Amino acid sequence: MLVKKLKTNKPSVYIAFFILAVFFLITNIIFDNQPSIEHNHPIFSSFGNFLIKNHIFSNVLLFVISLLIAMGWNNALSERGVFKNITIIPAFLFIIFSSVFTFSSIWICVFILLFVLNKLMLCFQNEKPYSLLFDCGFLIGLATIINPICIFFLTIIYAAIIVYSNISWRNLIIPFLGLILPFFFTGVYAFLFSKLDSLSNYYLHSITFSYTSFNYSVPLLVWSIFILVLLLLSLNELSHWITMKSLRSRKAFYIFFSYSVSAFLGFFFAQNSWNYLLFFTLPFTVLVSNYFIFLKKEWWSECLFILTLICTIYFHLSTLFNR
Repeated sequence: MLVKKLKTNKPSVYIAFFILAVFFLITNIIFDNQPSIEHNHPIFSSFGNFLIKNHIFSNVLLFVISLLIAMGWNNALSERGVFKNITIIPAFLFIIFSSVFTFSSIWICVFILLFVLNKLMLCFQNEKPYSLLFDCGFLIGLATIINPICIFFLTIIYAAIIVYSNISWRNLIIPFLGLILPFFFTGVYAFLFSKLDSLSNYYLHSITFSYTSFNYSVPLLVWSIFILVLLLLSLNELSHWITMKSLRSRKAFYIFFSYSVSAFLGFFFAQNSWNYLLFFTLPFTVLVSNYFIFLKKEWWSECLFILTLICTIYFHLSTLFNR
C-alpha cells in the first residue's frame, strides 16, 4: 500500500521520492519549460536574463530548490510536532503539487518563507522570542526585495505573536526592525550604483491591483477540480481532528491559516497569478497530508493518492500533445 509506506521513513521511500522528483525534472527539460522570470528587476535583471537564455540550467535549479523545500518542510513539520509520526507524505505532496509551476522568483521567496514558518513555530512556549522575530522580519524583508508581493506575509509574524500569546511592545517592534534592514542595505547599494530612482519606481509600481484570468484547458480544468475536491475533503477531515490535536500542533495550524490568508490577499496584486499560486503549496501540503495520515479508510486514501499522481502526470503530458 503506497500511502501506508509513505507513513514510514524507510530508505526505499526516499528513493521513490527522489525518482519522482527526477521524473518531473526530465519532463521539464523535454518539454523545454521556460522560466517565468521578470527581467526588469533593477538588481536581479542580469541573473533573470541568464536563466531565460539557459532553460536547462533553470530547470536543474528548479529541481534542486524543490528538493530542498520539500525535505526542509517535511523535517520542519516533524520536528515542530505538527505530525507526531515520522512521514514523508508532505515532501511527496509538495513535489507533486509544485511540479506544475515553472521557475520564477516565487520559488526563491517560498524557500525563504519556509524558514520564516519554521522559526515562528519555534516561538511556542518561548517567553522571549526576540531573535526569532527579528530573523522572521529580516527574511520577509529579503523576500520582499526579491518580489515586492511578499510584504503581505509580514502579517503572519504578528498573527504568530497573538497565537502564541507573546504580545508585548518589544515583540511588536522587533519584526519591523528586521524588515527594514534588507531595505537599508538595498538602498545603500542602489545609491552607490545610481539605481535609486529605478528601484523606487519598480517597487512603487509592483504592488498594484491586478486581475489575470487563466487560460483554462481540459487538463488544467481536470487538475483544478480534483485539487478543489481534495481541499474540501481535507478541510472537512481537519474540522473533526483539530480539537484532538496537541496544543503545539493546533497552534501551528493557526499559523498556516494566517499564512494562507496573507497569500490570498496578495493574490489580487500579483502580476503572474498562476505562478503566485505556488505560495499556497506549503499550507496545502500540510492540510492534505493531515487528511492522508488520519483518514481511517485506507483504500480511499490509496485511491486518492494515486489519482493525485495520475492527474498531475496527465497535466504534464498534456502540454506535450498540445504543442
